[in-house]
Amino acid sequence: MRQRARVFAFFLLVAIGAGSPWAQAANLTVNCDKKETIHKAVKLLADTNPQGPNTITVSGSCTENILIRSMDRLTLTTKKGASITDRSNGSLAVVDIEDSHSVTVQGFTINGGGAGVGCGTESVCHLTGNTIQGAGESGSGVGVGGRSHAFLESNVIQNNGFRGSTVSGGSQMSSSNDLFQGNWAQGIVVFGAYLEAFNSSFLNNGVGIEGALNSTLDLHGGTISGNGGDGMILVASAAVAFRQGTTITGNGAVGVHLEDGSFAVFLAATVTGNLSGLDVECAPQFPITRFVDRTGGITNCVEPASASQLKAVE
Repeated sequence: MRQRARVFAFFLLVAIGAGSPWAQAANLTVNCDKKETIHKAVKLLADTNPQGPNTITVSGSCTENILIRSMDRLTLTTKKGASITDRSNGSLAVVDIEDSHSVTVQGFTINGGGAGVGCGTESVCHLTGNTIQGAGESGSGVGVGGRSHAFLESNVIQNNGFRGSTVSGGSQMSSSNDLFQGNWAQGIVVFGAYLEAFNSSFLNNGVGIEGALNSTLDLHGGTISGNGGDGMILVASAAVAFRQGTTITGNGAVGVHLEDGSFAVFLAATVTGNLSGLDVECAPQFPITRFVDRTGGITNCVEPASASQLKAVE
């Protein structure tokens, strides 16, 4: 009876707030171990205060698939390390964010799904301190598409059945201090999109990173190592800048492979000790490199002497 009274009071307060032109922020709690669901809390806020700001604090082990559509300034967070596990048998994303801005998912373990987290339809998504793992054989731990922007900080994206992350469709991803490891295919694939990474690591995936279709990649530090194939693949006019502190070593094939008009510039990066015998490989289909001699590794790339021999300004 008390529970019903609390629920009724909450509905009443939300209804009053939503009826006002200055609707107040809502702060909800969900305990999945008591058979409460994030889905119901999200639906309630979508109906009453979709523009936010709203916070849902979650505890327990949740088994559900959550769709966040046309909502702004929503935070899903946990103080006790809650988990969200797919219940769709791999047909849906565990958390799917569409047409929404400033949505934050923080502190969860997210298991399985066709994708762990999807960020699409011009959304702005913030993923912080999550472990995202076990997505299916055709999905990614994190999928970013439809001209969306995703900001990742201190996540572990691991052991997914296909890719760690796919960034496509004119989207942008910023990754800071993330770990992409043990994913069956690539740690990240960037198709016709933009990736900027700060001190993120790509370890023991099938391939570390792949860029294609006029993508732009900008790596500030971080490590690409232990991947079964190449550390990085660039094809179809992709371009990358490797900045100071980036290390590419110990990959099963080459460190960086370029072809089909792709471009790489090495600005104080280290590319050595990869296992194929080449660290930077230029395939015959018109790749371009600059300052490849600074990597310290073995290469078959040929540059104009004036470009290759330039020295950094003291």
